[in-house]
Amino acid sequence: MLAGPRYDAALLRAGYREYPRSLRSIDTALYTRLGLMPRSLQAQLGSDARASRAWYDPAARRLLLRRTPTAQRARVVNELVRALVDQNFNLRRIAGLRVRDRDRALAAKSIVDGTAALASGVSASPVRGTPLERFLELESGLGAGKALAKELRYLGGSRALASALQLFPQTTEQLLHIDKFLERERALPVRLPTRIGDWKLSASETFGELDVRSLLRAFGVPTAVAVAEGWGGGRVGLYVSPTGQTTAALALQWDTIDDAAEWRDAVTRYVGAAFPGATARDCPPLDRCWSSTWDVASGVLGRTSVFASGPASDTIAAALLAQT
Repeated sequence: MLAGPRYDAALLRAGYREYPRSLRSIDTALYTRLGLMPRSLQAQLGSDARASRAWYDPAARRLLLRRTPTAQRARVVNELVRALVDQNFNLRRIAGLRVRDRDRALAAKSIVDGTAALASGVSASPVRGTPLERFLELESGLGAGKALAKELRYLGGSRALASALQLFPQTTEQLLHIDKFLERERALPVRLPTRIGDWKLSASETFGELDVRSLLRAFGVPTAVAVAEGWGGGRVGLYVSPTGQTTAALALQWDTIDDAAEWRDAVTRYVGAAFPGATARDCPPLDRCWSSTWDVASGVLGRTSVFASGPASDTIAAALLAQT
């Protein structure tokens, strides 16, 4: 049991270990370009640490408890269950996964946390606050992980649930849809070119169904869940110009042409909320471009959609669309 400041510092160090500075910097740039960033990710991690009162650290294999205020019984039980899951299924497998595959890491963490929540009765926190706070809460995947754990236990008992802890869901699509998990359906491949003209791809990571759903829900798009269900594969990247300017690019593959069209319709609502005052204009071969604090561009071709935000967004989005 640790005093408040020591507990907060220990939890923050653990958070930074799993989410290193380099990755935080990339996400800060990406989230800013997606309209999510009214505050820093470091501040968000700090507030998360202060909100927690009990936490099991798989790397150190220690249960951390805050002395004051003390954790509720359900929260302590939740972390003890995570410790039992670690003892039986080795949660150190998740370490470093976030750096290699964002979507896979979210899926793995969510089923572990969902299993613990199913046993302890802990529920997801209310979705509120800034767009970034809403996005990160939705990204935690606790509700989705708990729902999958409950379905698996209902269908096949503890052995079925154990299978999800032995072989984590590989994508958040598998996390959100039990049929996709049982079929082990893979994500469709999505590639971002290393160069577009003078712009160089500096970083990229997977962008899954939970990411699409959370992004749209964070900005109040009413069709967010239905749109995201058509996800087939995705990748988000950060392009950098010779002068150091940055532009975010999101490429998605959809299950059907109709699914891609639903995304096209949702983007208009999303841009209106994420970039207030943005002025729309035509920009063939893309569907629409907008001018705001910076430029935004979006286009759909067949089952492929592209979205770019930042300088030269129309050029980058058109080049991505042309490679399909």
